[in-house]
Parts: sequence; C-alpha cells; structure tokens
Amino acid sequence: MLKNFLIIDIGTSSIRGLLFDSNGQDLYKTQLKYKPEYLNDGGVVQDASTFLTYCIKVCSDCAKFANEKQLKINAVSMTSQRSSLIPTKNGIPTDKAIMWQDTRVNSLVKQYQSYNDFFIERSGSQLNAVYLGAKISWLKENKPEIYNDSDKMLNIPSYLIYHMTGEYVMDTTYGSRTNLMNIRSLEWDLDLLKILEIDKNKLPRITNPGVSCGKITKEFAELSGLTEGIPLISAGGDQQCAAVGEGLLSNDTVSINTGTGGYVIKNIDHLPELPTRRLIYNCSAVPGKYILEIDLLACSSILNWFIDNFYDPKKDNFEEINKDIASCYGKNISVTAIPYPKGKSVEENDTRIRTAFTNIGLSTTKKDMLYALMTSLFTEINDGIDILRSHGLVSSVIIGGGLTNSEIMNQMQADAYNLEIKRTPVIEATAIGALISVLVAQHVYKTFEEAYSKIVHGQYITYKPNVKNIQFQNEFNDRKGELYKVLKGTKAGYYKVEN
Repeated sequence: MLKNFLIIDIGTSSIRGLLFDSNGQDLYKTQLKYKPEYLNDGGVVQDASTFLTYCIKVCSDCAKFANEKQLKINAVSMTSQRSSLIPTKNGIPTDKAIMWQDTRVNSLVKQYQSYNDFFIERSGSQLNAVYLGAKISWLKENKPEIYNDSDKMLNIPSYLIYHMTGEYVMDTTYGSRTNLMNIRSLEWDLDLLKILEIDKNKLPRITNPGVSCGKITKEFAELSGLTEGIPLISAGGDQQCAAVGEGLLSNDTVSINTGTGGYVIKNIDHLPELPTRRLIYNCSAVPGKYILEIDLLACSSILNWFIDNFYDPKKDNFEEINKDIASCYGKNISVTAIPYPKGKSVEENDTRIRTAFTNIGLSTTKKDMLYALMTSLFTEINDGIDILRSHGLVSSVIIGGGLTNSEIMNQMQADAYNLEIKRTPVIEATAIGALISVLVAQHVYKTFEEAYSKIVHGQYITYKPNVKNIQFQNEFNDRKGELYKVLKGTKAGYYKVEN
C-alpha cells in the first residue's frame, strides 16, 4: 500500500508544500512567494513571522487536498535555505530575520581573520559572513538588547520545527553552516563559541538529518489541518537535498547547481586530516557522509543582470539569448571577462573585486560580451572542479538549476569541464532529495540508492565535450586568470574604494 508524504521546501523567495506518494508520484503542489527587504547599509532582512504564517498555509492547503482525496499523510519532511538567522524568545521572533545574503557581517568577519585556520580545522570553513555564527556575533555586537532578550538563535527550519513539534532542533547539515559546530564530533564546539562570545544555551540541540525531530503537536495540527502525532523529518539543507535529488550518491561524480548562486559539490566518506581554505566541508544529507562544497557568489544572476541591461525587459528573451550564444559558439571570441559581480569565491575570498570586460573593439557586439561572460562563469566552475580533483577521481558531472534549460550552455559546460555531463531528469531536485530522506527514515526503502532508483523516472540527457572547443576554453581561462591578477588589489578592480 502506497504511503504519502508532505515535503516543505523553504527557499530564498518562496515556500512550497508538495505531496508525493512512495513511488515518487507528485500529487499536489502549492507555493507562496515572499521578498526580503534590502537595506541601504547592505542588510537583507525579512519579517520572520512570514515563514510561520506561510508554512501553516501551505500545510493547510496540502492537508485539505489530502482530505478531499482521502489520502493519509504519513510524515512531513523539511528542507530549507541554510543560513538565515531568527532570534526568538519563547518561540516568538525578537527581531526581523537576518537573511543569508546580508553583507553587514563582512566587517566583523575581517576582525577574526587570524582565526581562519582554526575555524577551518574545527568547523570545516573559515569564518564566513553567510553562516549563522558570524550573524549571531554581529547581532550581539550591534543589537545587544535583542541578543540578550532572546533565548534562542535559530535558522528558518529550526524556527518552524519548534512551532510544529515543540522541539528546538538543528540537523548537522545546517550545523555545518554555522562555523560553530565541530565538523568531526558533530557537537557545538566550545572553543569556537568562546571566540565569538556566543552562549551555547541559545542554540538548539544537534541531530542527524533523516531522523524524526519530533511529532506534529495538537496546536499545530489545529492550525494546519495536519494529523497530530505524525513525525517531522529534517531532511537537510536545500543544496544537500538537491544533490541527492539529482543523483549525487557516488564519490566520483560532481553535482553543479546553477541557481542564483552556484554550488559545486562532491561526496567524501571521511574528512581529510588537513582541511584546505579552498573548500567548504559540510555534512551531507546522507547520514555519515560529508560533502566538499565550492560556492559561487553569483551564477544565473550574472545572466539575469546581462539580460536586464542589454535585452528588452518587456519580452521573453530565452530564445534570443540561446540564438545569440549559439552564433558565437566555436569562434575565437577576443573579449575577455571575469564573472565577479559579487566578488570571487573560488580559491580566494575576494568580495571587493567586480566583473570586468577587456579587449572590446568597435566590432564587438553584445553577443560577444554575453558569450565571454558565460564562458568565464563556466571556466570558473571548472577551476572549482580542479580543486575537487585533489580529493579523488571526478569522472562525470550532474547539472541542475536554471541554466540547464539552455542546450547550448549545457554543451559549453561540457567543453569547459572536459567531462561528460548529465542533465538530471529531476525537476524538483531539492524536494526529491527531501522525499528520499523521509522514505529511508520511514523504512519504505533501505538505502538512498534504492529510493532514488524507485522514485526517479526519466533518463539523463548527456553532453560530451567538443574537442574542437576545448582549446578555446583553456585559452580563455588563461586570459581570465591574467585579467584577475592585473585587477586584484587595485582601485580599478573595486566597485567601492574606501577612503
């Protein structure tokens, strides 16, 4: 008999509720959109209560559909954006949520640069402005009354889990995005907490992904229409779940997700003795595994910027964009570009550098500039793949995200990486990853591999590198590297120059 599961997927711009059965059949989907508030000082905030209000609404919509179709929801699985901060007291937000994109924390991160190697060794990453630890420390320093009045510092899933189950819980995939959890012991690290002067009692307890965080309470059941007592599974962070949903289950494959930001991920079974600054070490959504992660600060947002400024914003430009890029494919475009509208993150943490174009002549067209910009993005991703190769074989790449809707850009990726790449057949990769997690947790299937094989239907689309274009990719990457070296540390390379 088929079981049914509710997946709650919390993104940067929307929250979704999706109903699946244990064969992977999607039964119903509902979505509510929201928008963060962007402040002049670099702050990005949002009314934290929106997440709870919208969570109740999507649960209610899914419960109503299930009741109408006489379907029983057996469990709830949650996946979320990973690094937004909600300070609370007795579960009630004491301030607006500080979103993951907030850049006010950058100045604080610089104060702790001398601890970077220690943070890498203990937490898996140097102190990162995106992560929760720096945000909590910034809040304590800049809004001490909010910090002192709050009894818990939560991310979005922990905030919702509390209201759904009454438990303060954070799974290790999110814990490894705080700079506060010891990446080896999987516990809050007292030394790291001491450095940032954060009270451990203000943090939720840590658990593994794929286990029950608690059961739906009577109060939340009355608000949402869900059945009291069904388990809530924390499936893991959105990028970890997306990697699972795309089929990243072996250690010799790399997953590349080209969303607003880009994420390059590889599985490993054991952490290296000596972590490197060039990688982020996170816990996987698969219990007991780790992922090596490289984050690009901007990815499909680069293309969106170019479209907004060089194409007609009143019409759908998808077909024209692909045609323009295809017209340049295979040609030795002389324009050089570096793809850093929000800074460089592969190999170096250079947040001040910005995008640049060189070798623009009177014959240069916007097609040339677009092709150069996207080529520079894909060669930058390949620089990341080269770093991952130092941790083992990379034999193929799975691609997902917005840019994979373009056939020509998929081929450009294969050329840039000089690897066979596979476009996943999964559209809802993050939700499918969360579904796989709950299916294994509820003993419907024994392993993640078995669950994936049973619920994912459709074939990968494969792209092989075009040997005729690989030389251009290599030459272009050399030019891109030289351009960055020239601009690095100069006023010409900076968007803002401090007095």
